[in-house]
Parts: sequence; structure tokens; C-alpha cells
Amino acid sequence: MNWLHTWTGLILGWLLFAVFLTGTLAFFQYEITDWMQPEIIHPAQTTKAVGQAQAFLSQNANDSERWSITVPSQRESVTTLFWRDPNAGGRGFRRATLDGTGEEVAIRETRGGGFFYRFHFDLHYMPVLWARWLVGIASMCMLVAIVSGVIIHKRIFKDFFTFKPGKGMRSWLDAHTISSVLALPFHFMITYTGLVTLMLMYFTWSITLSQGDRGALFNALNGEPAPTQNAGEPAPVASLQAIFNDATARIDGAPISFISVTNPGDSGAMVELTEAPTQSLVSDYRKLTYSAATGEFISLTPVTFAAEQTRRTMINLHAGRFAGLQLRWLYFISGIVGTLMVATGLVLWLKKRKQTSTLHSGHRLVEVLNFGTLMGLPFAVAAYFAANRLLPLTIAERSDMEIHCFFAAWAFMLVYGLIRSKSRIWLEGAVITACAFFLLPIISVFTVDRHIGTYTIGPDNTLLYMDLAILFTAIGFSVMARYIYRSTLKKEVSLV
Repeated sequence: MNWLHTWTGLILGWLLFAVFLTGTLAFFQYEITDWMQPEIIHPAQTTKAVGQAQAFLSQNANDSERWSITVPSQRESVTTLFWRDPNAGGRGFRRATLDGTGEEVAIRETRGGGFFYRFHFDLHYMPVLWARWLVGIASMCMLVAIVSGVIIHKRIFKDFFTFKPGKGMRSWLDAHTISSVLALPFHFMITYTGLVTLMLMYFTWSITLSQGDRGALFNALNGEPAPTQNAGEPAPVASLQAIFNDATARIDGAPISFISVTNPGDSGAMVELTEAPTQSLVSDYRKLTYSAATGEFISLTPVTFAAEQTRRTMINLHAGRFAGLQLRWLYFISGIVGTLMVATGLVLWLKKRKQTSTLHSGHRLVEVLNFGTLMGLPFAVAAYFAANRLLPLTIAERSDMEIHCFFAAWAFMLVYGLIRSKSRIWLEGAVITACAFFLLPIISVFTVDRHIGTYTIGPDNTLLYMDLAILFTAIGFSVMARYIYRSTLKKEVSLV
């Protein structure tokens, strides 16, 4: 079990660190996006947003065969519209973002916090299928490491109350134990439910063999109605705001996150509204269907399969969609603890080898990967935020350029760890990362109108909290640099 725990934790440990850190940031993905799009001054309101969206689509997408509306919420401050356009290129969609005035708002192009959410299971540059399989294998390794870790630590709860700082490898072992036990139920839950989120991909062969038609299976699981046909008779779309209000009343005020209109402008057009799983952990995931031409209610379809509802509940538990602010912070803190658990495990592996065996090229590789990942990924996050502020607003493919900056900064730290003296890289890396985070609020002062010097309490609270979190992170890396410096200084004095 000790062997199993060691190697399942090491082989894909660097990937697990990246998945844990970016997944943890994703718990506040909407707040991160707000900070990265400071141009949004007037948040959209659900009481008017759907009507405003209909007015915009009727004027700009009257000939489209499908409208899609992402309804704003307490955390999403804009209304996002999509519509089909054969001249759009790519997947054939156009997009617009409306603020509280109902006008399309000119915002900087960015993936915002959504990049962290997608990266933690898609890995961005890799083909999606390969990335999700790799993340799934890493998650299974994590699950094995958690279970075997509980078994091999016979005094796991007793050791939790013991921490001896400044004792070399013993301190790292104590730190690993504390970070493992402190949020152990969360670690197990988030790893297992993460596997469940992609189970239909991992079990694809059994699905194909049992059903034959995977599309029909997913339609049945999701309660999808039969495809609507164009009746060929023109008819204006009824008030979508009135339909939205009626649908909300039918599901007792539960939030609705998405609206789609098929064949708008046709007498056979249909409106489908999807309940958001944000009010409670267990949801019926209801879909409501209306006639777009008359506004007449047609059907309300909940998810009736117990297994499918269980799967969706586990996904809801994994993503924390149902969580309020306090619980989301608990998710975030537990995720940070899990990230530290992976980090301390990787460092501990190398510390043990340094004491018990002769170091060779494999150990040097682990040391470079440890530094490049554990220090490089936080620095890459700071570079991603800095790129959001510094890149010209009119540059082509701006959101992709921000992401390129993220990976370039990560690669820089990997190369830095390879060419610099191994006795100094951790100190220098901590200083560089601390400076990068300290500079972010200062950069904002010179690049955007809404910054830490002009925030208004209330409307700008989200942006203020983001800046405070950034400064707290900078302080954390400063403390780390001071600790590393003092430890290095003591070692150098003892050598003298």
C-alpha cells in the first residue's frame, strides 16, 4: 500500500496539481470573469433581461433558425445571446452580450474564469477526448492514493495534531498529513464525483451495445422533445418575458438558466426553458416547453430516471452549483488544501530520495517538474490576469492571446528551473510570483477605469474582493519567500 500510494501520487501528480488548482479557481469563475471584464457597469436583471434579449434578437437575428439565451443570475451579470447564422463561419453561431440597459456592451474579449473551468478537464491544447481520458486516469490515481494513504497512515488522526516546523523532511510529512486529513471527505468527494461527470464517455462501449443509438439514449435521459418542424406559416414570437415569468411561477420560483427558441417567426416555433440546478443540491432538472407563436404552455418534463438524476446530483455536488457564498468559500478553501496536499506529496517524495539514495537524472527531472509546476502554475495565473489588463483591446484573437501568455509564463518557469541553480530557484520563484501578484492591482490603476482606487462599495464589491484575494496571494508568496530565505540562510551558516 505504501508503494501504491507513492507511485499513484507521483506519476500524474503534476497534472493533478494543475487540475486541483484550476478547478478550485473555477468555483469563482463568474467573479473572475467580472474582474476581467470591468467594462460591465450595469448588471442585467432577470425581470427585464429576457424581454431585452428578444428585442435584440428580433432586430439582429430575425432570419435565424434558432435563438439561445443565457439568463443572468446573481453571479452572472450579463445576458449572453447566441443565434445560428450560416455566414458566421466555424460552428455557425454568432454571439452578443447585453448589460442591464438591454444594449450590446463592448467588452474586452476574454475567456475569463471559464478558461480555468474548461482547462481543469479539457487541458486546452490537447484533443478533448484524449484530455478527458488523461484527466480521468489521473483522477483514478488520485482516488487510489487517497484510499491507500488512509490505510498506510495508521496514526493519521493523531498525527494531524502534530506539526513540527523547521524539522526538514519531518515538517514536510506533517504538512502533507495535515493537508490530507483537514479536508479528507472533500478530497474523496471531489475526486469521485469528478469521475462521475465523465462516466458516459468512459462507459461509451456499454452505452453503444445496450442502446445502439447513443443520440436517442441522451435524448431520453435529458427529456428532449421530438424535433420541431417548420410549419411554413409566418407568425411573430410571443412575449418571451411573459413566457419566462409563467415558467418561473410553474416551478415555484426556481431559477431558469437557459432559453432556446427553435424556428422563431414560424407558427410552429417552440420555446424551451431549462431549470438551473443552483437552488438546491437535488433538483428535478425540469424543462418547460411553450408555443413561441401563442405563448401557450405545452409541457413540463422533469428528469425521471433515478440513475440519471443521481448522476446529475453528483455533478452538481462536484461543481458546487447549488452552493451559496459561504459554502462556495468552503469549497474554495478545501480545494486549496487539496492543492497543497498534492504539492507537499510531490516535494516529500524528492526529500525522501535525497536522504536515502544517490540522486540521478530522474530525480533532477522530478525537481524541475516540481518547481515548474508548483511555482510555475501560480505564476502563470498571474500572467493570465496581467495579459487581460495589458493586451490591446483591438488585438485579433485576444482571448487566445491571454491563454498563450498563461502557457508562456508556465513554460518560462519550467525553463527557469532547468537553467538556474537548484539551491536558489525556489526562493527566486517565490519572489517572482509574489511580485507578479503585487503588480496586478497597480497595473489595473493605469489600464482600466474601475480599479482599487475608484471602487464604489456595493456595485464594485466583486472587483474589490478579487483585488484583495490577489493581494492576499501575493502576501502568501512573500511569506513563503521569507521562510525559504531563512531556511537557506540557516543551512549556509551551518555549512560555514
